[in-house]
Amino acid sequence: MKGSSMLKKVVLSSTFATGLFLATQYDTADAALGDQTLRKGQSHPDVKELQEALKKKGFFNSPTSTGYFGSITEDAVREFQMKHGLQVDGIAGPQTLNALLSQMNGNNGGQQTSSSTSNSTILRFGSSGQAVRDLQEKLKAKGYYNHSITGQYGRITTEAVREFQRANRLTVDGIVGPQTLAALTNQAPAASAPQYNAPVQQTTVLREGSRGDAVRDLQRSLKDLGYYKSSIDGIFGAGTTTAVREFQRNMGLTDDGVAGPQTLNALHVNPTPNTPNGQSSASGGHTASSGNRGALITNIVANASELIGTPYVWGGTTPRGFDCSGFVQYVFAQQGVSIPRTVAQMWNAGTSVSQPSVGDLVFFDTTGGPSHNGIYIGNNQFIHSGSSTGVTIASMNNTYWAKRYIGAKRLY
Repeated sequence: MKGSSMLKKVVLSSTFATGLFLATQYDTADAALGDQTLRKGQSHPDVKELQEALKKKGFFNSPTSTGYFGSITEDAVREFQMKHGLQVDGIAGPQTLNALLSQMNGNNGGQQTSSSTSNSTILRFGSSGQAVRDLQEKLKAKGYYNHSITGQYGRITTEAVREFQRANRLTVDGIVGPQTLAALTNQAPAASAPQYNAPVQQTTVLREGSRGDAVRDLQRSLKDLGYYKSSIDGIFGAGTTTAVREFQRNMGLTDDGVAGPQTLNALHVNPTPNTPNGQSSASGGHTASSGNRGALITNIVANASELIGTPYVWGGTTPRGFDCSGFVQYVFAQQGVSIPRTVAQMWNAGTSVSQPSVGDLVFFDTTGGPSHNGIYIGNNQFIHSGSSTGVTIASMNNTYWAKRYIGAKRLY
């Protein structure tokens, strides 16, 4: 996995924790080739994109884009290289990929072609051109990007941007906007972990009858900590008041049900989860930390996202390859949470929840009974190791998964 263990344990923003930014960052329909060399033997979503690009140009004739770089893909790359006067080695390196992307997108080869980055530039997954090269150079100089300078904003560049953002207390979305560019240019000092969820100003006072985004943020924070059980609707009603009172009592605050500066500060800085004695409520012998539950959830999702692209291996339990339960067990273990090995055991050990929250496990019946699972990341999506995709993000609205969904469990 990329980045130091310190960076992996950084507490991210609530946007990350709810998984909203993940909803689009790894959609394989978005071409983002070019930020890593592809060669025979690799199994990766970028290989699938390579195959689809070659197919559109008439070089890859296999009926299926598999994501595995085998002999057929190697031959297609060689044919493309011969036709375009490139070194014919069957390896899709920067020159080959840039030539292919130029063919796909026009001579400029991408979405972003400005000669240099400026504070008005916005770069994101799928961008390409000189601005992306400048970005990669800056990230490389600071030690966040350790690959070739390609000018293609793909998965590796996205992860490098996220790590930089985490270290500099910026919104962790993998998108380079004015703030991130300014931090890169001005060498803003890295800081300690950003607050888990601080969208509300310290002068804000929320009470029964309040409405809006600030109330939604409050409800989401309370729900992530186990205090609020209802839907996040942005309306400060009786249920929200009860949750605020319970949180205040646990934190030793005046339990008036009003979310003022003291309550909001306590909620966003080292909050206490609503579990007996501060311990995990899940059964099955897990040993989740009694610390910030929001941080635990955030770090679980962060660790899982760093493994996207890892190939599927039957019985696999390491970053060299995972099966579905091996992936889930590994991710939880990185946060010191011990869970069972198989899907069925996880199903039996977990605490049932009516609706999954970020960090819960979602289960599917693919062969009879609970036989596949993944980690829920919000926005009706989950991250899992699929037998045909490896570690990837899938939508629970997908016809295949929707028909096989059997429930959610909490194991922390």
